[in-house]
Amino acid sequence: MHHRIVVSILILFLSCCFVANICVAAPSPLTGKIIVIDPGHGGNDNGAVANGVREANVNLAVGLKIRDKLLATGATVILTRSRDVSLELKARVDLAKATDADIFVSIHANSFPNQETSGVISFYQSGRPNNLAASIQEALVKESGAIDKGVRTENFYVMRENDITAALIEIGFLTNAPEALRLTNDVYQSKVAEGITRGINNYLQSRL
Repeated sequence: MHHRIVVSILILFLSCCFVANICVAAPSPLTGKIIVIDPGHGGNDNGAVANGVREANVNLAVGLKIRDKLLATGATVILTRSRDVSLELKARVDLAKATDADIFVSIHANSFPNQETSGVISFYQSGRPNNLAASIQEALVKESGAIDKGVRTENFYVMRENDITAALIEIGFLTNAPEALRLTNDVYQSKVAEGITRGINNYLQSRL
């Protein structure tokens, strides 16, 4: 009888542990982080236009998908624009400063005279660490299958004038017809958004 009671208590204990393990998730590295996602261009500023695709539209579609994925991880997400409106570069940076954000990621699509050129590039500010851009580039290439055109330095306003870690991501070349077509595809846009989200997550995880 005593043996049965001990076994019953042990089973109950293990059951409680099992229930606790499946109900309590480990906190995400994004929980409580404030992330600014900046869909480039908009409104009167089309950005690149090629093969019938307007960059501002692609940037916004992908930016909205990134927002949704980041929100699901527990992050606080600030979009510089959530619809097709014009926004000065200074206003984008000022929003990041006003919200005391942790990181800033600007989304763009590329163009180039050589229409065979395709792939993704992640930029970071010259003279500053490349960790965020490198993390996003690695995850973006893995998730999207796009050609890896590397991590590069630049002097873009939204990176230079930001007080926080910032990256600008070129998610493809609209001047390359097959890539332009992919960038208008909802499934491919989701892959791009997933890659950028994972890159952000990996970057913040590395800083814990």
